[in-house]
Amino acid sequence: MGSIERFLAHAGVAWCSVSTLALAEEPAVLSEPSRAQCLADHEQAQDARLAGQLLSARTALRKCAAAGCPSLVSRDCVLWLTDVQQQIPSVIFRAARDGEDVVQLRVREGDKLLTESITGSPLELDPGPHHFVAELPGFPAQDATYVLQAGDKGRVVRFDFTSPQPLPPVVAPATPPPVTLPLRLHRPTPTLTYGLGGVTLAAATTGVVLGGLALSKRSDAQERCAPLCKDRDLEPVKDLGLGADIAFAIALLSGGATVFSYATRPSVPVETATAAPPTPRFQVGWTGWGVTAGGSF
Repeated sequence: MGSIERFLAHAGVAWCSVSTLALAEEPAVLSEPSRAQCLADHEQAQDARLAGQLLSARTALRKCAAAGCPSLVSRDCVLWLTDVQQQIPSVIFRAARDGEDVVQLRVREGDKLLTESITGSPLELDPGPHHFVAELPGFPAQDATYVLQAGDKGRVVRFDFTSPQPLPPVVAPATPPPVTLPLRLHRPTPTLTYGLGGVTLAAATTGVVLGGLALSKRSDAQERCAPLCKDRDLEPVKDLGLGADIAFAIALLSGGATVFSYATRPSVPVETATAAPPTPRFQVGWTGWGVTAGGSF
């Protein structure tokens, strides 16, 4: 091949390369929306606005606001787009675990995953009630319901996760000290007091009876032999008087012993003092020399 042919071959290859590069760098021409598509997006945007579906309305308004749509349609869509953009509410998710901020957090609304991490950026949503569920590994899921108003920008939705605290050790309750009730005491009358009292009563009764008989015998003797009574006539009077004196002496001693035994009787608990003391029984009899007394105590 001659030099001319080689030159032409190289020139042809270079031209083809430049042409290919130029075609590759040329921007693709976007297809213009049709009139029917613009009118459909215009109508869809109005319906979505009235239904409160502001996100869908914004998408449709961006389409019908294109320069390729009729001027009347695009002008309405541009005006509505500005208003819809201002009315779309947004939320900012925040979460803390034991007082410290959390970054990795899954937040869902129904079956829709809203975010997997906390970025601090607002998330745009349609107005109305929203039920959020936050999931953090190792903790029960938390839910929260918020009603977003149109134009409510950057509303904070917060979730707080707290680690379970260990249960305090179970401390057995202290056994209260036994309650000691005050001891109720009772001072019962001892049997000895009853016995001494019976002796006192019997001796006093005997003394009275013997004294009365001595006076009666003395009156009889004075009527029969006074003033010439002999000693044997007065001997019964002396014996009865001596018996009366002895009985009164016994009554005096036993009476003092009765008072002493009653005053010095011991105190015993009420439980041991329930038995009633025996009732003393007295028996008084008459003999030729006087009155006898006895009984059981």
